[in-house]
Amino acid sequence: MTSLSTPPTRGKNTFTVIADSFLHDPGLPFASVLDAASIQRVFREEEALFGQEDIFSTEIVLWAFLAQVLRDGKGVACSSAVADIATYLLQTGQRPPSGDTGDYCRARAKLKLTPLQRLVREVSRLLEDRVAAAWLWKGLHAKLVDGFTFTMPDTPENQAAFPQLRAQRPGVGFPLARACVVLSLATAGVCDAALGPYEGKETGETALLRKLLETFDAQDVVVFDRYYCSFMMLALLSRQGVHVCARLHRC
Repeated sequence: MTSLSTPPTRGKNTFTVIADSFLHDPGLPFASVLDAASIQRVFREEEALFGQEDIFSTEIVLWAFLAQVLRDGKGVACSSAVADIATYLLQTGQRPPSGDTGDYCRARAKLKLTPLQRLVREVSRLLEDRVAAAWLWKGLHAKLVDGFTFTMPDTPENQAAFPQLRAQRPGVGFPLARACVVLSLATAGVCDAALGPYEGKETGETALLRKLLETFDAQDVVVFDRYYCSFMMLALLSRQGVHVCARLHRC
């Protein structure tokens, strides 16, 4: 892993400082911390690998897309991503792409969700294995659990998978999704996440958390608020030998 430079912090939150440490690197910022071999292996196993003989290979497109996500302003434009790719390829002695963004956008659309989720889990485990003992709590890995909602572009595909609120008139709302995320207290890395529609059967945060129970093991202490604190959830985690820290639910 590369060392992270520390940009000026005036007027910036901690996340922005860390993000800038990646984005100020020349070329593709994530090429040095998320290696091509891991990306190729996971996407190949999920039958989603593409472009290995082309400029816009899976790993290059993923690196550029991650940089796009962290940027703001003009930096989020696809033209900026293509410029990053051109810089990286020139630095590594390869042929750069033209300035046309169409090929990059079509390649980016091929990034499948399942291999991306697997990469998140693998990177998280790798980071957790390298954590210094002083960062743990009584030798345990603290895993924080919480949920949130988010909207997305109003497309027929998104509306079908994540319908808007039933109280809203069609055409005046956005597709709405619910997420439950497991975060490492030691590394601030996302260990796992589950997504689902906002409304409907088995779409609540506790239902989503039940999909993530395999994320935890006996070396973990799960920390969540009292919303998750039910006898069923405590029993499921206890059966796995997982420690729990939560306020008791009022019931």
